[in-house]
Amino acid sequence: MSENSCSTGSCGMNQNPEQIARQRQVEEALSGIKHKIVVLSGKGGVGKSTVAASIATKLAVEGHRVGILDVDIHGPSIPRIFGVKEQRPGMTEQEKMIPVPVTDNLKLMSVGFLLPHDKEALIWRGPLKIGLIEQFFSDVDWGELDYLVVDCPPGTGDEPLSILQMIPDARGIIVTTPQGMAVEDVQKSITFCKKMNMDLIGIVENMSTFQCPHCGEAIQIFPGKGGELMAKDAGIPLLAKLPLNHNLLEASDNGKLMQAFKEMSPFDPIVEALSSLEVKQPEKKEVDTMTAAAPAAASRKDDRIQTIAIPVDGNGMLDAHFGHASAFAFFVLDTQKKIVVESKTLAPPAHEPGVIPTWIAAQGTHVLLTGGLGESARKIMVDKGVDVVIGVAADNAEKVAEDYMNDTLNIAGNQCNH
Repeated sequence: MSENSCSTGSCGMNQNPEQIARQRQVEEALSGIKHKIVVLSGKGGVGKSTVAASIATKLAVEGHRVGILDVDIHGPSIPRIFGVKEQRPGMTEQEKMIPVPVTDNLKLMSVGFLLPHDKEALIWRGPLKIGLIEQFFSDVDWGELDYLVVDCPPGTGDEPLSILQMIPDARGIIVTTPQGMAVEDVQKSITFCKKMNMDLIGIVENMSTFQCPHCGEAIQIFPGKGGELMAKDAGIPLLAKLPLNHNLLEASDNGKLMQAFKEMSPFDPIVEALSSLEVKQPEKKEVDTMTAAAPAAASRKDDRIQTIAIPVDGNGMLDAHFGHASAFAFFVLDTQKKIVVESKTLAPPAHEPGVIPTWIAAQGTHVLLTGGLGESARKIMVDKGVDVVIGVAADNAEKVAEDYMNDTLNIAGNQCNH
């Protein structure tokens, strides 16, 4: 390696003790849970929450200890489905939230319990939502569970990304409906999960048919075999094709899903697949051997999923003048697979003392790669848990991100002395 290049493990970056402590809290809070099952979809309106609730109900009725975590922040529906939306979680002496019980072996946690009324809207940006999700994983006393079923928000944005980062030993169930429009969106969830190295148990095709409440005949309401074809294309099992059951939908609307468990026989193959799961051990992170001069950077090298920020000019090149950059490019990286999971470019707020460093930290940034940076701005970001690499040579932002992943950053020296 040339004298102008820099391994990301030896640039003097700064460890974020608060983040490490939070992840340990999450691991401790979830240590008594055998299986974490994330139910997700790339599209809203496919019945994901009803599927998650029904799976949990079936498992509980069969005698398993089950928890449901509803992290659909903008559309929490689990409290309504189980008829407990007026209840509130308790608190332990250690100030941990106690989930709301439905039965002796089924309990729930949802943002819906924290709103003053069910018509209240949460108008929050990403960092606040991610902070709430972290609390749901670290500050809830689940106790011993066989299964934690996580009702994930639709899409592949900040919330699902944060969830998969916090519970790397989770497995996924993808929910779709048969029509082509839904399948196209849901396929993105499969790609997302594979990029995040998440084990997929299989696909559930919901609303596959409509079951007439009078004669029981199954009527195909959507054309095609979307779920079946998608499962074949992705190389994962199609767990079940669920009918649109009037009695089950009515029970969900009226908060009486538990009483309708006899309507849930189509879920049997899903529960059978879950019952045969072995406990998955989280991946052990391999710690690089670092010199004694750079112990702080070693911890950041261990973070598999990282968000990096790069000041850029109008041509997408790294801008050497941090405070006057016209935009910042943000890349979500999988440093193990060495791929870019997500990228976006945002215009910064007005250039006032401390504003831009604070804004960068609020985007969930792990690392800032910049050509020049003053000491006051550097200190603000370090205090907020952002690692800083200064003196990165000007290049295309995507190339800089690739060099960061490959430990081949070209360092030309700090181009700011104020």
